Amino acid sequence: MLMRRQFVLTLALIPVSFGIWYAAGTLFAAPAVWACDFIFGIAYGEIVDTIGLQGVEMAVRTQFGETAGTIMPASQAGNQIVLEINTRLVSYSIAFYAALLLASNLPDTPYKFCIGLFWLWVIMAFGLSSILGKDLLMMVGSPFLVSPGVPPANLIALTYQFNVLLMPTLAPVCLWFWQLRGSPLWESLASDIKRASARA
Repeated sequence: MLMRRQFVLTLALIPVSFGIWYAAGTLFAAPAVWACDFIFGIAYGEIVDTIGLQGVEMAVRTQFGETAGTIMPASQAGNQIVLEINTRLVSYSIAFYAALLLASNLPDTPYKFCIGLFWLWVIMAFGLSSILGKDLLMMVGSPFLVSPGVPPANLIALTYQFNVLLMPTLAPVCLWFWQLRGSPLWESLASDIKRASARA
């Protein structure tokens, strides 16, 4: 019964949470973008000049430029390559998480949501960094790969696939399960799993 209630309420809340997320896209994306700017500014200052937020797009001004189809340092090219990344590719995890948590009727829901939001911002920062790495690999190529501290191309591709294709849906569910511990819904779910295991 509790799981059915959870399922129905989550479905009912998803349009509301996604509507709020879409309307406030910049607000939900900003902390993750700031984290990317901080991390890349320290670790990859020779690759990235600045990272900022323009609407829901993460605008990345690189240290590379292009002249006659050749990629070279921006100081030699006289221009800079700017990449734009749609933050909604990863930030929709917040809307999904909000629907799951609000449907659960847990005590201290606002506090739990703030804790979950913090971890989702950290995960989003990794996701946006993965997209940036993939875009730099495709746009800049070899000058990017030979820069200090840049991982191999295969690792960049694997990280991109995991952090962008799986994490935005997997992370909210994992956080929700973690915060569900000890609740009546958790006990009901554990009982259902035990019964299913006994029948197997």
